[in-house]
Amino acid sequence: MWRAIGLLLCLVPLPASAAPSLVGTFFGYGQPDSKDSMYLDHFLPNGQLHSQFRDCIKGKPVDSTEDGSWKVSGTVLTIRIAHHNGRSMPRTDVYRLVSVTPQGFKDVYIPLNFPFDERRVEDGFTMPGCQLVS
Repeated sequence: MWRAIGLLLCLVPLPASAAPSLVGTFFGYGQPDSKDSMYLDHFLPNGQLHSQFRDCIKGKPVDSTEDGSWKVSGTVLTIRIAHHNGRSMPRTDVYRLVSVTPQGFKDVYIPLNFPFDERRVEDGFTMPGCQLVS
């Protein structure tokens, strides 16, 4: 009997809350137009997103920000950008999620088939200087 109950428990799907979440802060390197860039994404539980970018040009940082919203449907991550550096610049970016773990996630920017590898970091994490990527 216990064996049957154990088998049944194995067949019960885990609740959605048990799946790894994108809520949190993630760091990564590279953009389609620059391997010497880095980014810090803050995915908030209310669906809001704040991203910081640092391009390294001749060893000097050029920082920018984007704000918007995010949602996941199946394996598709949709990010709607509302503001770039505080100015209204709406656009929608669509990614295919490859893997999501407690340590981070991998996704592909669909229009360019460009892969991203984001690692979970502490909320107070700050981006390193450009000397590490230039």
